[in-house]
Amino acid sequence: MARVFVDGTVLRVELSTIDKVFAVHGAFAISLAHVTGASTVKPPAFWESLKIIGTNWPWGKMAGSYLYHGDAAFFDYHGNEAAILVVDLASEGYKHLYVHVDPPSSPQSAAAAINAALAGGD
Repeated sequence: MARVFVDGTVLRVELSTIDKVFAVHGAFAISLAHVTGASTVKPPAFWESLKIIGTNWPWGKMAGSYLYHGDAAFFDYHGNEAAILVVDLASEGYKHLYVHVDPPSSPQSAAAAINAALAGGD
């Protein structure tokens, strides 16, 4: 699970301690200039991607670096979720971030906040 928020001109994605272990990755601090948009989707199934490093439990936890449709992507979610946040990136090591958003926030509200920041609103 991740805490996702915009801090000035930086998008921050802070993973829980256990998710850092599962993902073999720390937090993200990404310039909004490298974020092209945010949306929500049903999570990709475990067989749709190739794990580079991290955790991949079929129908369970997916966390870490993956190849997904030919692009490098970061996953941190459970396979049974209805929707997760997708952050689209440019000029970064990953093309997309797919993350579960910590309550009380939701994937929809996180995507709206990111897109509002990209549009120039707060």
